Amino acid sequence: MTEPGATLVSSQPFKVTPQILKFSPTSCHAGTSVAIAGSALSQTTSVKFNGVSASFTVDSNGQVAATVPLGATTGTITIATPVTAVSPQVFTVN
Repeated sequence: MTEPGATLVSSQPFKVTPQILKFSPTSCHAGTSVAIAGSALSQTTSVKFNGVSASFTVDSNGQVAATVPLGATTGTITIATPVTAVSPQVFTVN
């Protein structure tokens, strides 16, 4: 639609899907802080390392800092906003 001044209304809720683009470092041990970069991260409600919940802080809409929790194993990182994003790479726990 290209009509100037027109307003469109959706009958369904609109949700912005978060994305994890990269994280650094890509491997480390429990207790280390990991910078997770992506998009639509400002509403983060949880961070998990291969299913193990981590403490975290939202630095910005594009970055979350999380601490690798005790008991974490090698696998993906997930962020819930409440929509869940999964890292495209595997995070290695040493």
